[in-house]
Amino acid sequence: MRKWIILIGVVVLAGCGGAQQSSTPSYEETKKMITDTMQTEEGKKVMRQMLSDPEFKELLILEQEDVKNSIENTLLSKDAEKFWKDTFKDPTFSETFAKSMKEQQQDIMTELMKDASFQKELETFFGQPDMQKQLETILQSSTMRKEIEEIVQETVDSPLLKTKWQELIKAAGAAEEEKSGESGGGQKKEEEKKP
Repeated sequence: MRKWIILIGVVVLAGCGGAQQSSTPSYEETKKMITDTMQTEEGKKVMRQMLSDPEFKELLILEQEDVKNSIENTLLSKDAEKFWKDTFKDPTFSETFAKSMKEQQQDIMTELMKDASFQKELETFFGQPDMQKQLETILQSSTMRKEIEEIVQETVDSPLLKTKWQELIKAAGAAEEEKSGESGGGQKKEEEKKP
């Protein structure tokens, strides 16, 4: 690790050595020199070597306790809570966030619907007299009826289901013809038997 710090120091000093200055450079000048040095091929090569060094990698590994403390201090603080509340007020962010979570939410809901204890809790919740009254009021409202009519109409008009509807109607018509043909044919046989 020391060799890398020394190497970076040498690179910085070598970059500074070309220009003889009587005073020490300011922060901005030093920053500019280091930035310029790091953007050269040599600087990039030194950074790659430094990042691939196992000793340096060990310094970058975060301890679990450090991560936990960072989360508690930043994400769970009062300032963070205010930040997230303000951020979620932005409709664009909320929409993007919801879209990114959609698949996971569907997976969770699918798993929950398979869970017997969750189903029982839903039954208990919707079985309460207050909930039943509210559902009954909602289902009997004119707005809900209109929405149900629209859903049924959309389903009937769906191009995906039109061929299925036609097949069902043809099958029902064919079955009805067979029944009427059998019962009508049976009456003719009985009439033929009578002299």
